[in-house]
This record gives sequence, C-alpha cells and structure tokens, in this order.
Amino acid sequence: MSTIPARPPAILYGTAWKAERTAELVHLAFLQGFRGIDTAAQRKHYREDLVGLGVQSACKALGLSRKDIWLQTKFTPINGQDIQGPIPYDPEANVADQVCSSFKHSLQHLHPAATLPDIRQLLVQYAVSAKNGSQHQEAPLQDVYIDSYLFHSPLSTLPATLEAWRVMEALVDAGLVRYIGFSNVYDPHIFSVLFEKARIKPYVLQNRWHASTGHDVSLLAQLSPVLSPNMYPLSLDSIVDAPRGVTYQPFWTLTGNQRLLQSESVARLSSRKGLTPAQVVYAFVSQGMGLLGLSTCVLSGTKDPAHMKEAVEAVQCEPWDDEELASIRRDVYGE
Repeated sequence: MSTIPARPPAILYGTAWKAERTAELVHLAFLQGFRGIDTAAQRKHYREDLVGLGVQSACKALGLSRKDIWLQTKFTPINGQDIQGPIPYDPEANVADQVCSSFKHSLQHLHPAATLPDIRQLLVQYAVSAKNGSQHQEAPLQDVYIDSYLFHSPLSTLPATLEAWRVMEALVDAGLVRYIGFSNVYDPHIFSVLFEKARIKPYVLQNRWHASTGHDVSLLAQLSPVLSPNMYPLSLDSIVDAPRGVTYQPFWTLTGNQRLLQSESVARLSSRKGLTPAQVVYAFVSQGMGLLGLSTCVLSGTKDPAHMKEAVEAVQCEPWDDEELASIRRDVYGE
C-alpha cells in the first residue's frame, strides 16, 4: 500500500464524446502536458475502457508511474445510462450492489494490466461506523485505486442517494478511492443537505458552467471555507492548516460561454497577457474566479493538440491581480 498523495492537477482532460478516438486523444493529451483525466462508467458519452488504454500507452511513452497521474471517474445512475448499450451493473440490483459493480468495471478499465483487489472483502475488512459526527481516518491506498470517484447525478430520492454515497465512503475507507464527490448538483439546498449528511465530505463538485444554471452563482460560496466558515468548522486537525472546501470543476467552460469569450474584458486581458481568449477564461477559472478560498480544477476536452497545450499553459499563469479577476467576474455575474 501507498500513502495518500497530494492534491489533483490544476487541469483534467475530459474524455466525453471521444468515441473510438478516445485512446488516441488521451495519449495525445498526456503528450501535451495533461496528467489527469475525467471519465465515467457510462457508455452513452464515454469509452472508459479506451481511456485506460490511452493512459497506459501514454505512461509507457513518457515513463510515468501511477503516482504521476490522476484518474477520475463516476458512478452513473440508470437514468444517465444508455439502456441499449452495455451497463456496468444490473439495473435491478440494489443501489449498493450497483455502485460496487460499476466501480469494479472502472478499476478494470482504468488499470488494464493490473491484478484487481477483492473489493467486497476490503469493504468488509475496513468497514467503519457511519455515525453522525464520527471522524474519518484516511486509510492507506491500495496498489490499485481511483483518485477521485464522483456520483454522476443524485438519484430520485435522498435515501437512495445517501445509500449510494455510503458505499462511496466505504471505498475511501478501504483505500480503493482517494476522494469522492458529486456532479450535476445545481440546487444550493440539495447540495447543503447532501454535504451535511455525508460522513466523508465531498471533495469535488463538477457542474456545467453556463448561463442556464446562473453559472452556479448561489452555490460557489458554499464551496469556500472562507465564504462559508460554518460549513467547514475548525477541528484539531485543522488548527495548523485551514480547512479546505470543495473543489469546483466546471465543464462546458468554453462551449457554453461564447459570449464571454467575445467580451471586452477577455479581449483586454488577452492582449495584455499575450493569451488566447480561451486561455484567459481557463486562467480565470483556475484562479478561483476571484472568490476567496474557492478551489477549482479546469476541465478541457479539446481534440486539437495545439489547444491542449494552450490549456495546460493557461493554468500555469502567474496569479492575476484582484481587478483583473473582477473584470471577468462582472461579465459573468454582473458584479
């Protein structure tokens, strides 16, 4: 077993809608500087099996080990699956069995040459009491693991959603997953309830960043321990290190924001910084959108190698000053 390593990369390569080119494009993204991927055990939009092959070939070509890369995938409920295609679990099984089966498929896909551990045995071996207020002690990682495992979207009821979340917590307890999180949660009340009920708090919230959802304006403050200190109280473990919030992973960042890309504020910073408009938007996101304490991670799914390289360079920019960040915030949020 290995110990829990550091935080995720500042940018992940999004693998949705890559179809038969998935392995090729993942390999190419790593050649251009990406070191992490986002995928899902859902054939409708992803080829998780080909993601694993692309990562494997890229690691061999670049001499990368497992600790050098970040693998993020998702459990997708049946309403997000293509019922005509392969589904990584029995839809008639209970929620817990669905999560376990889907997770096993993800391990197989993303570690194509590895010997897999006995997942159910480990879940029993490392089972912990899920009482409210109980403190989770991070377990050492297994040799085969997922860095970040997301709940692709909540189920139709809170009890069912929490049942699935308990299994995801157990995967962390067993050292099979480093961090867990949610995707496609746009209602601040629903997010706050899920956060409160979780024994192991979500590490990630991945949402579509778009005007139709208000660019998550009412949610973002909840993700920051600075702006929402009551959600992240100081504990004995956080006296030295301030509590971290939830990492925000916006997707559709360029595709859904053409108006922003053509705005005066982006054009002005593009000229001043020597960046493309897309790089300006990515840099803005990677620097926390100017919100105190907000941790972010950029997702880019471009198929163009030049744009892949530009995206990686954008998240490596020197920090901007407050007014530069505020100028884009005004275009996005009207502030």
